[in-house]
Amino acid sequence: MQTKRVRLSSDASDIGRLLEISSKQVIQLSSTIKDVSAIAAWTPSQMKQNPANASTKPNTLCFVIGTSAGSISLVYENGMEITLENPGGPAVVRLLAKDSTAPQTEPSQSSTRPIPDIIAGDADGRVTAYVLGQVFSRITLPAPISALSLDLNPNTPSSFLAGDMSGTVASCHTQNTLWKAQMDSLVLLMAPGSSSGQLLDPAVSSTCSVWLPDKHGLLTNYVLAASALGFLQLLSRGTPIHTISLCAPAACMCSGVFIESETQDLSRSKNTQAIIGDEAGQLLVLENFELVPYAQMEFPISQLFALPLRLFVDQEGPDVVVCVTRSDTIYVLHQKKVIATYTADFWPAIVDVTVLADAGPVLVLVNSDGDNGSVHVVSLK
Repeated sequence: MQTKRVRLSSDASDIGRLLEISSKQVIQLSSTIKDVSAIAAWTPSQMKQNPANASTKPNTLCFVIGTSAGSISLVYENGMEITLENPGGPAVVRLLAKDSTAPQTEPSQSSTRPIPDIIAGDADGRVTAYVLGQVFSRITLPAPISALSLDLNPNTPSSFLAGDMSGTVASCHTQNTLWKAQMDSLVLLMAPGSSSGQLLDPAVSSTCSVWLPDKHGLLTNYVLAASALGFLQLLSRGTPIHTISLCAPAACMCSGVFIESETQDLSRSKNTQAIIGDEAGQLLVLENFELVPYAQMEFPISQLFALPLRLFVDQEGPDVVVCVTRSDTIYVLHQKKVIATYTADFWPAIVDVTVLADAGPVLVLVNSDGDNGSVHVVSLK
């Protein structure tokens, strides 16, 4: 296995000195999987939470891969492939994979691999839920899907958030739509460049779920929706309640705990924060309805992931941030500092992050160059 040593910043923290990024595995995709357009990496939660399972059960790593032809396949770390029931059609543009609540056969007793629940958004505005590899339900938004994320609301543990190119935001369950809202058009009309009631681009570029204290100090679940026009809206149960103007359009967001504050509880029993990456390469943290600068990157930011610090060192603290930019370099940050970088030998336009019981957190990169694509698993520990 070829190892690439990380490049560390001169004032990197202890975690940076411990971090080693190395190529772990390359899985070649079959000729039936072409033009990959989306990926979601999945490992069963019990494997992440109890590393002891690694010695008694297979370390299941599954890649859910969507293509521009509308097909969805499950690819496992041993090369095994399963194609899901799908009539084909519009491109799959967003994917989520999560633990299934349906009974599954134990991998140790059968050649059958565990199958996650899958949420797929396509270019026709359809959001399809798969359970055990079969279509379970489908909802349709007015325009192509542009954002898809899990909802942190404990009252609806199986819910997720979807946004489309027309500015529609929806909270959905695998069985129905909980609420649907339109980003505040009056605010969006004030965006620079919009005139005569015409919006330049009302698309929802990203969605995220966070817990923040309301005006009475009570922790409340809010949905963040970023507009491609450069606004961030907070919604409560589908109602826009607060709008924040950004210096550049936000491209991606994720929730976690990223900076220490007097009111922040790192045990996650209290409010969370959101980190936002924009088209100008700036990283911002939303803390109690205010934006705090986090870091400035060299390139526009395309994806963000948060990983608990305890996955790297035996202590609690702000999350580690994985930042994907529009370049061949992926950055790892902690407490506003770049602590490591990984430079791929191809353009990693499609990336995800997951956690393995035996290897800890890993990057999952898709290389679509050439006739047959490949998935690269890169260890962060």
